[in-house]
Amino acid sequence: MNQRTFLAVSGTILAGLLVSAGSSSEAPVAHRFFKAGWASGGPAIYDARFKPEWSLENGAELSDGWVLPDNGVVFSYSIRRKEAGIIRLGPDKRQLWKYTAPDNHDNHSCQPLPGGGFLAGETATNGMWMVEIDRDGKEQKRVRVGDSTRDMNHTFRQVRKTAQGTYLAAVMNENKTYEWDATGALLRTFPKGAFVAIRLPNGNTLVTAAHPEAGHGAVIEYDKDAKVVWEVTQADIESMGIQVSMVCGAQRLPNGNTVITSANHGKPVGTGDMVKAFEVTPDKKLVWSIPGNTSKGNMGNIQILDVPGDVYKFEVLK
Repeated sequence: MNQRTFLAVSGTILAGLLVSAGSSSEAPVAHRFFKAGWASGGPAIYDARFKPEWSLENGAELSDGWVLPDNGVVFSYSIRRKEAGIIRLGPDKRQLWKYTAPDNHDNHSCQPLPGGGFLAGETATNGMWMVEIDRDGKEQKRVRVGDSTRDMNHTFRQVRKTAQGTYLAAVMNENKTYEWDATGALLRTFPKGAFVAIRLPNGNTLVTAAHPEAGHGAVIEYDKDAKVVWEVTQADIESMGIQVSMVCGAQRLPNGNTVITSANHGKPVGTGDMVKAFEVTPDKKLVWSIPGNTSKGNMGNIQILDVPGDVYKFEVLK
């Protein structure tokens, strides 16, 4: 074989290797996760094959829930106009304590806070409060952030404290998001938001819009000036070949992807199979979803468990 032939053959082999490497598919995305939510049937942990590892039957509305560093679990509960609060389970999944909101207040939140406490968002006919609970389930701080709303049971869902010490809440019956300082003074308003608002490390705010209006996103990321910098719209969902109903929770992952949850409540959006949750890249490519037949109940709130982050240090962005 002369030098020219050798080079030609070598080039052909190299090109083939490059094509082969470029065409090889990456390993499919899979996640172990925790679920709760409205009409969920109770909290549960699923493995990456969508098989339940642990579950607890509970028929209340469990809008918020977290797996803690000690493998314990905390979740909010609401039995409308009867009782609401927070339940903390230990590593053995036995109840450690239950915080009951006073005076038939409603609550749908239990965000872990630095120091080991949790944040509730209470509503009643005479006001709206951010309530910080200590590690033992006792009220530590109560901040009034508003007067009564037209429907106390459809005001707050997942309220959040930020690393800056402010409070965020997407108000369901207004489809608007508010931010208050530590004393309850209003700092700013974002145009949309119905279920959760999450402060991201870059200072932006990620909100979910439940039943999005035409022309507005189901999930929207705002900058500090309330300008839309990223969103997932109905058209985006339709292009993914899936269906969702009421968009509820969201989690921004360390790789920049966003997990979005949906509860079967209202008119479906999109085409194809109805999913419990789905994960999209920053350029809105669908990379993972939870099939609709994974559980009988909804999964309006999930926590991806195979990513790093301490829930007590605002490192799990959900």
